[in-house]
Amino acid sequence: MGVTTQLLKLYRVDQRLDGLKSRLRSAEIYLKAQDRKLAEIDEKLKSLNAQVRQLEATAHNDENETKGIDDRVAMLRERMNNAKTSKEHSATLVEINTLKADKSLIEDRAIGTLNTLDTLREQLKALEAEKAAVEKVRTVAKNDRDTREAEIKDQLTALEKEREQVVADVPASALSIYNDRMERNDIEDVMSAVVEVDRRNMEYTCEVSNTMLPVELVNRLLSKSELVQCPTSGAILYMPEDLRESMEAAAEKRRKKREVSV
Repeated sequence: MGVTTQLLKLYRVDQRLDGLKSRLRSAEIYLKAQDRKLAEIDEKLKSLNAQVRQLEATAHNDENETKGIDDRVAMLRERMNNAKTSKEHSATLVEINTLKADKSLIEDRAIGTLNTLDTLREQLKALEAEKAAVEKVRTVAKNDRDTREAEIKDQLTALEKEREQVVADVPASALSIYNDRMERNDIEDVMSAVVEVDRRNMEYTCEVSNTMLPVELVNRLLSKSELVQCPTSGAILYMPEDLRESMEAAAEKRRKKREVSV
């Protein structure tokens, strides 16, 4: 068995593996998308909760500050009522009015803080609802992923075992080239069939790149003795069996015709 035939056998197994895994891949991609959404929501929730805690602390401090002012004003009123001179009465009244002005500013600020808190709490409520909805979708996505994984598990195991057996027969140098292409390219571009355009004029193309192939490359493929790559795409070339048989039959016919003419 030639090296290209060995690689083609491996390639067919890898195509079947890729086909099975693609069913699982789409489910995993969808599951990961839900995980990303949840992570984004959790980050927003973390930020909003931090803002809420900070504003709640501010509101609590404002409440304590206004209470302190009320206590101070009550004390000053008592002092003012017991003032012995008009100067003392006036000074106390000024301080009371200053405290009232300070309290008014704090109350205005507190109203703004409470309004912001209400807005943030509404946002938190909406975000928690969104998180609950995404969690439900994620649960369905995970179940779907797990179901698909279970469905193909036995087939994957069998194919991976078959692949190990096929790989054992492939020369190390050829396997290295093949694996490199598998890592760098989509599986459809790893190997490419030779396409016959015009046999009379010896015109053949690479199915992947759709570019004309030198005749000597096609002849080397017919010999089955070495690995041949497309000069344009780098894909590992192989000769479809029906084309090979047709070309070999035509060559044999020409050979017999020459023998008869001699």
